Amino acid sequence: MDPIFICILIGTGLLAGFMSGLLGVGGGFLYAPVMFFVLLGSGVPGDIAILVAFGTSLAAAFPTVLTGAAGHTRKGNVVWRDALIMGVCGILTGFIGGTAATYLPVQILTILFGVMLIIGAIRLVTCLPSGTGERMTAPLAGGIGGAAGFLSGLLGIGGGTVLVPLMVLLGKFSMKKAAATSSAAIVFITLGGILSYLINGFSAGADLSSYGFYLFGYIDVMMWAILVITAIPMVIFAVRISGHVPDVWLRRIFFILMLVIAFQMLISG
Repeated sequence: MDPIFICILIGTGLLAGFMSGLLGVGGGFLYAPVMFFVLLGSGVPGDIAILVAFGTSLAAAFPTVLTGAAGHTRKGNVVWRDALIMGVCGILTGFIGGTAATYLPVQILTILFGVMLIIGAIRLVTCLPSGTGERMTAPLAGGIGGAAGFLSGLLGIGGGTVLVPLMVLLGKFSMKKAAATSSAAIVFITLGGILSYLINGFSAGADLSSYGFYLFGYIDVMMWAILVITAIPMVIFAVRISGHVPDVWLRRIFFILMLVIAFQMLISG
């Protein structure tokens, strides 16, 4: 892999890890497009590049959100009953979403991802009515988890972009509890998508060794390692300072960043 691409991935891991710990997102909104552009820049065809980017994104999001969920649990902010319901429902739909992605043209996937990034960017800078809710009804939690799981598998994102606003708007959660509970639910939600990309990658015999990438299913081992090693320390740091740092400027910066990436994805599609 080109050294410049390695540096880009290191920066991506640091940035995504910080956002994950602070805002309860999985990091896939940044992981997936960056890896997609890295793969395209290395000469990998777009139809397999998008699947490897999504599969590796979910695999990298798993330890990232696991670290964040552990930190938020120690601080007492995770509503585990709702996280488990959302997570279990999301595992099944995540597998379905990941499988569906393997049958869709790359143009459709890049457009869908770009649109999802725009929605996520708007959510970052939109003030949601913070409530005092402590739990949701089981059907509501299951529905939210199922929707987030399908989009997670389909687009290689953790699902926090869907979970957090729905938990605040429909479940009346505070932003703090929604972000913390989202990180715990995503631990489970990503598993369905990861399994799907593993199985479908092995079935397709995916091999990018001639391009310098070494796949396990549709998951690239080297990119996964770079992102995880750089992201986890930043997650730990962000969780520790999450109650003391105003995130309004960070949200605005990422709003611009996500819009830029979204338009790049739409153009590439």
